[in-house]
Amino acid sequence: MAQEFVQLQTRGAKRYSKKKPKDFRVLLVYPNIQQSAMMPYSMGLFTSLLREKYFQVDLFDSTFYAEPLTDNYIHYRTFVKQFDWLDRDVHFRQSSMLEDFRAKVAEYQPDLIAVSVVENTYSVGRAMIRALPEKDRRIPTIWGGPFATFAPDFILRDHVGDYVCRGEGEIALIELCERMCEGRSVTDIPNLWVREDGQLYRNPLGPRVDLDHLPFADYSLFDEQAIYRPMEGKLWRTIGIESQRGCPFQCTYCNSPGQNRIANAEQGSKFYRRKSLDRTMAELDHQHKEHNIELVYWLADTFLALPTRAFDELVERYDDYRIPFWMNTRSETMTEHTADGLERMNMLRTSIGIEHGNPEYRRKMLKRFQTNDQLRKAFEICSGRSFSTTGNCIIGMPEETRELVFETVEFTRRLPDDIDTVGCFIFSPLHGTELRKIAEQNGYLDPDTFCDIADPDVSILDQPQLSRAEVIGIAKCYGLYQTAPESEWHRVREAEPDTLAGDAAFDQLVREYRPGDVGAAAASA
Repeated sequence: MAQEFVQLQTRGAKRYSKKKPKDFRVLLVYPNIQQSAMMPYSMGLFTSLLREKYFQVDLFDSTFYAEPLTDNYIHYRTFVKQFDWLDRDVHFRQSSMLEDFRAKVAEYQPDLIAVSVVENTYSVGRAMIRALPEKDRRIPTIWGGPFATFAPDFILRDHVGDYVCRGEGEIALIELCERMCEGRSVTDIPNLWVREDGQLYRNPLGPRVDLDHLPFADYSLFDEQAIYRPMEGKLWRTIGIESQRGCPFQCTYCNSPGQNRIANAEQGSKFYRRKSLDRTMAELDHQHKEHNIELVYWLADTFLALPTRAFDELVERYDDYRIPFWMNTRSETMTEHTADGLERMNMLRTSIGIEHGNPEYRRKMLKRFQTNDQLRKAFEICSGRSFSTTGNCIIGMPEETRELVFETVEFTRRLPDDIDTVGCFIFSPLHGTELRKIAEQNGYLDPDTFCDIADPDVSILDQPQLSRAEVIGIAKCYGLYQTAPESEWHRVREAEPDTLAGDAAFDQLVREYRPGDVGAAAASA
């Protein structure tokens, strides 16, 4: 696909004088959800790649600021295992995040600011760039991550940067820095949309990244306390290990299938692929020696989406580590054989997607083709194991009714007793997903709307058969619907409204039916 450009009425991008890499400064920016302590693989990877080419690199991480930009899923947290950050001496900054970011940019004076966002952190990153004084707003800024891939026009429309990276950024970021150092044009770099001199250059994707030739992630720029992540009621020294990228399945609420579609159209290949086991284990070994890992988070949408022989080899080689770990998978990948292997590996926790309790809705709207019996069987296989298991559900999706929501409630209530309280998430119509398109076509969603972290508990679909208030109320009380007897459901419904009376009823029911600190997936994530 040839490069495309359109005429724009806007200022041109900065012209660069030649610099040596050692004099070229890149500031990585991670607008994380407050108090969600997970060092992102992408930031560690970009640090390694930039340092390999001798560029200067620094980091601004918003994770540990006390000032809330969100209530951070306050109702979801009610039904999770409690933990205390002070157990590992984790403290939160009391200063202003935006003021500190302005000071960081003024002090470091980067030649390039690189911001990585998912959709619900975009508003935080945007606020940070907009908070800069005019002279620092002129610093070239590149945006990457899933939101940049599927909504580059949003970012360019907001005038918070002149470069947007679609797809993988490892090759594009380095090429951008090299060309800027050399004073060369950057308008034809694959994967980048570039605004310059009143024109917008839309470049197609270039070659896929070879996962086995990437360096190990370098997390040395992060605060030491950033390694701690809450899980199962305690804090763990946690590192993410990438074993595969993307997903082979076609779920309509997820944008991983969109990555495959873009890659197929522009690269003639699939985005989804697995890293070799040799390289995966080499990175695990390296990170364990560097960080004394207590918990591994396998960075894979569907960790068990691999052949039996490959899984068996992983189990054998993991005997040398047996570090507790957490992973996500699907019900059809969970068999007695894989569950036995996961126990041998010393898995701590797994999350299995349920998404919806009505098989017809699940098949037609979500492209998930398991029967309820097949779903239930996966949880029965996990029951009684040494690891804990949680199931994740979504409510407030297009065409859903209250009756359909409660088919999900009824399904999860019939799971084995030792399955953790099921996580309930309000549907987010992410860019790049089929369900978002359905919501837009049916008039449930303004196309200019994006999923914003400022309102994590809010349903943004406007549906006549299931109001926003009702979705939010059910999500608020989902843990109670799981644990309270049906004879008490009339009281639970009285707790749904966002009113003083509703909150008082909610607090009383939580005191009566809080499920012994078993954890919903929402807060441990």
